[in-house]
Amino acid sequence: MWAPPSPQGRPPMRVNLFQTIARLSEARPQQSVQQPAASEPAQAPQPPPVPDVVAQYFTDSFEAADASSEVVKQTKDANCGAAVATLLSPTAGKDAVAAAQKMDSLESRFTDGDGTTPEELAKMFAHEGLEVKKGTSNFDMPSVNEALARGQKAVVQLDTNRLATGVDSKVAGGSHWVVVDGMDDKGNYQVKDTNTGSKYTVSGQQIADSVGSAWELHQGGGMLIVGDPQTAMDEGTLVEKSALHTDALGNTDGGGSRARGSFGRESS
Repeated sequence: MWAPPSPQGRPPMRVNLFQTIARLSEARPQQSVQQPAASEPAQAPQPPPVPDVVAQYFTDSFEAADASSEVVKQTKDANCGAAVATLLSPTAGKDAVAAAQKMDSLESRFTDGDGTTPEELAKMFAHEGLEVKKGTSNFDMPSVNEALARGQKAVVQLDTNRLATGVDSKVAGGSHWVVVDGMDDKGNYQVKDTNTGSKYTVSGQQIADSVGSAWELHQGGGMLIVGDPQTAMDEGTLVEKSALHTDALGNTDGGGSRARGSFGRESS
């Protein structure tokens, strides 16, 4: 490329554009780049709160039922079956002394003292003049609703840990009998629990899940629908009729949440 001659015969000055741009870039003040703040670690989801009356499963004492209590309270680690039969019996006294005597009598007559199988519980009901009308291996909510409408009760065998927490922890609690005898205005079921001598409401799904965990962890569970016989029957006939419904629940030996040195077929 031609350029006019420089003064005094000097050669024309050439400009290196790349070097000029580089020098300008070096002279420009550097802007600090702010690093994005480290995000706080996500918090793990918290399990649902445990109702106080259910959390009492893990207390370590049994007390006699109060005379004014609506729910019979079991007197031993593994006699909740006898306590449930006493609670539903139309003739048994519900005060502390009479209830304790009835529980001892039923336990010694129908069990070996290590808990109560579905078959043994059905025999207790027959002895008290009650009929087992249906048995299922799950918590069958439509059947429960129909039974409650007829004035009958559902006696449910389930896992205590799943009932207490609502969490599928795979940690076995105890195989435990409870009574379902009503519903609240939100559709939750009223549970009468002889472990604490109390009543509380639980969703049907949580009860169903607790029965499922009983099968997974104790190899047995389900529910018995119990009520008065339609016609007068002797104890032997009631036992025969009840035997048609208990096989669905299994005949499991399960350790209870309160079991210490020994394990029962069903416990608190």
